[in-house]
Amino acid sequence: MNKYVRVMDGLKSNANGKEFKLNEIIVADTWNPNEQEPEKMGGFNFTTEDKILRYIFRGDTIYDVELPNDAEVSICDSKNAPKSIYRANKIIVTNPRTITEEMVIEIYKKSTLPLKTYFQCIYCLLFRGYINASKYIIKDIINMDNIDDAIKEFEEFASRSLDNTTIKFDYDKLFPDAKEIYDILKEIQSQIDISLYVDKEPYIKEITNDNIINLTGQSGSGKSTYASKHFNNDDYLVIDTDEIFSEHRYKNATGINKELGEYFRNKYDVLFNCGDDFDLIYKEILEYTKKYNKIIVIDCAQFHSLKDISILKGKLIVLRTSIDTCYNRTIERYKNNYPNYSNDELEKYKEKKKGIFKWYKYTNKF
Repeated sequence: MNKYVRVMDGLKSNANGKEFKLNEIIVADTWNPNEQEPEKMGGFNFTTEDKILRYIFRGDTIYDVELPNDAEVSICDSKNAPKSIYRANKIIVTNPRTITEEMVIEIYKKSTLPLKTYFQCIYCLLFRGYINASKYIIKDIINMDNIDDAIKEFEEFASRSLDNTTIKFDYDKLFPDAKEIYDILKEIQSQIDISLYVDKEPYIKEITNDNIINLTGQSGSGKSTYASKHFNNDDYLVIDTDEIFSEHRYKNATGINKELGEYFRNKYDVLFNCGDDFDLIYKEILEYTKKYNKIIVIDCAQFHSLKDISILKGKLIVLRTSIDTCYNRTIERYKNNYPNYSNDELEKYKEKKKGIFKWYKYTNKF
């Protein structure tokens, strides 16, 4: 059986400001168990471990609740968390634990709440700064099938006035953490955007009828795998810009990538980089490969660095693997490529690759 628990700010009730004493019987000033409204019923409310997530934002400390043998208990209905609110005329609070974000995530893992209530928790948890817990819930349960409902609940809770009535949703009135979470939800909902936590099918757009395929996506999105699967016959010439411009990749490059690597190094005194000089690189590749009677596939993460979008030719394919997945793949790839890595080297690489959590926004704009 789930044990009873209660959340408070220290030892003070957030409902009426009453001070509790630890490990002592506290008796309610008002108790009318036949009433249905909590305010008229009186007593003290509490819930169970698997329901407390919905109320965790109401305090900074969680307590176990014990009931004296002669305590009277009623259960109150709640549309957000059915059969979750208990009230008693007397209780004992014990075992105080200061609530941490890690604790909130563990509580979530044990929770048995309706899906709609988790959507509400995504917003409510932000009141206490539990933004990583909100992100954890999004990552765990949000998908393309339920994102509209999740945003509806978020907007409704964000629009409640002090008297609990609903007013018009206003993004500009959200506090910073709420804006960040709302932006994450809207990226998931978008028919175009790459999102942090939800994989989407590739975005494909025909730009011109040229035999050119522009394949892009963040590191770890699966560009090379996609190219191997879809462009693996003699009709295609697959160009990987990493093998051209990354020195350690260029050393082992073969075929067209080795050829282009030599071309750029022979023609220019200073080697370009795709972040700053992608327009020139793109035009050079198209010009150089005119001699091949093949469909040219350009695999590069930096298409978003294009300054003149009008130079794009052919078909655009954007792999929309979630950024969380991309990041984890790049870390695993590093471990496989450098099996003798030290912990310091790995941590340094992880820190560098965390840039992906902002880089992908440039791809969305592109």
